[in-house]
Amino acid sequence: DAQTPEPVANTALKVFNKTTGAEIKDGDVVTFNSISIQGSANMLKFYFKNTSAAPINTKVKFISFNGVPDTSYLSICIGAQCLSSIITGFSYPLSSEPIITIPANGIVGDIEGYKIFNTTTPVSPATKIDYVFEAYQYDANGTPVGNKVRFTYRYQQ
Repeated sequence: DAQTPEPVANTALKVFNKTTGAEIKDGDVVTFNSISIQGSANMLKFYFKNTSAAPINTKVKFISFNGVPDTSYLSICIGAQCLSSIITGFSYPLSSEPIITIPANGIVGDIEGYKIFNTTTPVSPATKIDYVFEAYQYDANGTPVGNKVRFTYRYQQ
């Protein structure tokens, strides 16, 4: 469960819950109690904000999960691209996909469909499902820089 390498001191990257408008801070747990694929009661809709005077690139790394045997009921959507085969340790979008660049003092994801959702219940004896993600900045070489925002999407009945 190692985090990405310690970055330079820069706190330009912010992540927000699009539904509530609240900032998702490092260590936050966002809890849902629905698995319905109708509507959006089980979706963490989010967007990125850049508070710096220069553009930044960002990705979302899938860190870990518990409460289910695999991630087959988890999806992450980055814009029009929805992925349902999420692999621990991988960052999204993948290297072969378009880069998420947040303009200086700008926002990305407030219009596009950036969301995470789960469509299953925990496997006994578990009583909840946790999916841990980490949003981070990276430079032109793909090296993490700046701050990270690690958060948990939780399904709990």
